[in-house]
Amino acid sequence: MTYSSVGGARAAFGLAVVCAAHLLVGADGLAVAIALPNLQKELGVTAIDAQWTLTAYGLAFGGVLLLGGRLGDLYGRRRLLVSGMMLFAGGSLVAGLAPTLVLLAVARVVQGLGAAAAVPAALALIGSLYPPGPARTRALSLLAAMAALGIMSGLLLGGLITDVLGWRWVFLLMAGPAAAAAVTGRVLLPEARAEGLAVELDGGGAVLLSLGLMAVLFGLTRVEHDGITAIPTVLSLLAGVVLLGSFVFWEGRAPAPLVRLQILRIRSLRAASLAVGANALAFISIVYTGTLYLRNTLGYGPLEAGVALLPVDVVALLVSLAAGGLLARRSPRAVLSVAFGCVVLALLWLARAPVPADYLTDLMAPLVVLGVALPTIFIVVTHEAVADVEPDERGLASGIFETANHLVGGAIGVAVYATVVAMTSDDARDAAGYRTAFLAATALVLVLGAAGVLQARRGAPPAL
Repeated sequence: MTYSSVGGARAAFGLAVVCAAHLLVGADGLAVAIALPNLQKELGVTAIDAQWTLTAYGLAFGGVLLLGGRLGDLYGRRRLLVSGMMLFAGGSLVAGLAPTLVLLAVARVVQGLGAAAAVPAALALIGSLYPPGPARTRALSLLAAMAALGIMSGLLLGGLITDVLGWRWVFLLMAGPAAAAAVTGRVLLPEARAEGLAVELDGGGAVLLSLGLMAVLFGLTRVEHDGITAIPTVLSLLAGVVLLGSFVFWEGRAPAPLVRLQILRIRSLRAASLAVGANALAFISIVYTGTLYLRNTLGYGPLEAGVALLPVDVVALLVSLAAGGLLARRSPRAVLSVAFGCVVLALLWLARAPVPADYLTDLMAPLVVLGVALPTIFIVVTHEAVADVEPDERGLASGIFETANHLVGGAIGVAVYATVVAMTSDDARDAAGYRTAFLAATALVLVLGAAGVLQARRGAPPAL
């Protein structure tokens, strides 16, 4: 029995739980980034050491996302979502009360592991809440809207909470809603797992994959601090490549592989993963490079910078809610071509980075364009990620999709933009570095986005 056959209202409450998980995880990352200077000052640590607050979370989250998706297939997606949100809530509580940076970093690892379990399970559970058709399309569109809203609201909420209540409340205020989502999810969500797979975890594959991804992520985080040629950076990246290569070799011979490598032959999943990576690179350029430009060059405060970027958030929410059904019936290749074209033009406009800047013409106008284009891309690729995937492997497909989203955007994007800014500007107030970073974002989006467009289907997608 599908969950939607029990009752539309109950399915809607289940969808609210799934959306809440995406909203909380999305808001957490940027809210913490905004609070970082205050956190550093109170704990009495250096700026480089304080970055472990972000690094610890990123390593756990990005390194375990793919594993989290597969565990949902094997042991139950509701179980992974509920367990993940409980871990996230517990980690948030400990982080908010942590007296030292070490304990705070450990709590952030717990948060990251919880998020890695919950996020792919949330996307995969949509198929259990709604049957194929318009209802599922609307649900996926709403999920995309909540993910975008969570990420962008993190900037605004992080600045507001830090200014009014202090940095600890950025964590403490996450704990209650996350625990509530776990409790209500246990009651309202259906259990769903793969029926055609043996319940057997490929332990060797899980270790190789997670350690490989963590090594790559760690290497990328060191680029900003140590440089691309530094020994810690090079060794970490090399170790990651060796571990991931070993994982591919292992999976080809494992009797019950963690990742069935043939799933990568599904063209729509490849298109979705490439396009969501390009989308994430564009988005993180606004959040990272745009925030630095506003704060350091134009002199905006933390809350003022969050408000300045708000048009992306508001427009993205409206587009996601109003256009989801319409976009789902259009050719993915056609929609992605137009949307990525708009993203490239908007990034080129932002790359002017004038000083001083007129907010309406120099900032708000391209932000509104991005507010339309970025959620359009995300809605289309969210549908495509699982459109042609068998139900038993939707958790795995969701993990691949989310890994591309967070690994490429969150880790690679930040590492590239931070390195470009450092190499092209001697003064944080100099706009030259931010201009070059926006140009780098334009080039990356153009290349990766074009690859995704070429892989995308020409006609309308099937009903999910």
